[in-house]
Amino acid sequence: MKKVFWRCHVCNDLHWGRKPPEDCPTCRVKNAYVEIAAGEARSILGMSLAKTESTFSPEEFRRAIEAFAVGNEFTVNPDAARVALLFEGLFENEKNHGLKFCPCRLIAKDPDEDLNLICPCNFPGHETYRGLERGECWCGLFIRR
Repeated sequence: MKKVFWRCHVCNDLHWGRKPPEDCPTCRVKNAYVEIAAGEARSILGMSLAKTESTFSPEEFRRAIEAFAVGNEFTVNPDAARVALLFEGLFENEKNHGLKFCPCRLIAKDPDEDLNLICPCNFPGHETYRGLERGECWCGLFIRR
């Protein structure tokens, strides 16, 4: 098993390893890490301000977010057409802005603020997730089980 980059969806803590920590050492949230591409990790670290091509295909990204959902109270939306449309937006944002910014949110061009908009964001705290019976993230990529 190879080492990969992992990002905490709550605080953006980065981890390099074969598997992520069970609890984020920064924010202490359990099962908070999602696998990310090396280019995305470099962008988060500010090592490269240039726009980078994704090293994840849409299928690899889907596998990464499905693995991220295991053990959590949410899952990937079963609406395949909606997920495909969201992926188009995510990968277009990555191509244009260097990171997979949520396609339903506008970036502020402030790196600290914009880190909160990287997919998957810290959606369990959003009112769209907490307030609706079905509970979903801003764009509907993730829904409560």
